[in-house]
Amino acid sequence: MRQSFAVACLALVFALALGGCPRRSASSASAEERAREVFESTCSTCHGSTGRGDGPAARALAVRPRDYTDAAWQRSITDEQIRAIIVKGGAAVGKSSLMPANPTLADDPQLLAALVAMVRAFAAPR
Repeated sequence: MRQSFAVACLALVFALALGGCPRRSASSASAEERAREVFESTCSTCHGSTGRGDGPAARALAVRPRDYTDAAWQRSITDEQIRAIIVKGGAAVGKSSLMPANPTLADDPQLLAALVAMVRAFAAPR
């Protein structure tokens, strides 16, 4: 019951972050800047600010969020698959149902491409 409540709370956080917050127009911010804003306000909640799957909500989840720094995972997945997971959610692509769908991002291909690039960059050598 407690975990269901936590998942419901996370879903609300995602919904508010994606749909309820005012956003700058595409002309006032680059796709990369907007992707950073989306990642920090939405994705990092579970995936962590460094992409390691250790965000503050990760502890409450039965399935640990994906660690984007994992080079083996990065080699195993295509950009198209990452886009599909972001837009359609985990359940739609055979992954965890705790990964919410973000269908509004499909309407902004530049933002979506920038998010995919961010996911890829977590595994880049530093």
